[in-house]
Amino acid sequence: MTDAVLNRDNGYWDFNFNDAGQIEVKSFFDTSILRSIYGERRASPDEVPEPQYRRGWIGNDEDFEAGSKLWLLHQARLTRTTINRIQDEVEKALLWLVEDGFAVSIDDPNVIISSGRPVLTVTIRRSKNEVDTFRATLWDNTGQ
Repeated sequence: MTDAVLNRDNGYWDFNFNDAGQIEVKSFFDTSILRSIYGERRASPDEVPEPQYRRGWIGNDEDFEAGSKLWLLHQARLTRTTINRIQDEVEKALLWLVEDGFAVSIDDPNVIISSGRPVLTVTIRRSKNEVDTFRATLWDNTGQ
């Protein structure tokens, strides 16, 4: 799978351009991972009682859900329970890569706390010999 190369500058993701002014591409899942993790999956009524606050991507419906519910956790205290939920949400959000045949497996996402911020590391196995690693700081923890 060929994907756009992204870089992070001043906290924002943007495309990387080559010398010819074209978007640089490589064989990796950068934009797919970012869309899957940072895209918003709609909250259930148990999680957010008021329907107008459940958010979610407009393209989601009963048969198709893209994104994750990480947005529900961005101000939670970084307890072991929160970290476990982050890891579960990331794994669910990336499962489509395996289901659609782009990857063989998503190894258990790992979250460590660095300077009070959760840092996510995900290992994606494309085949027996091809392994990619994605690493990103999720957000500043305001609930600590």
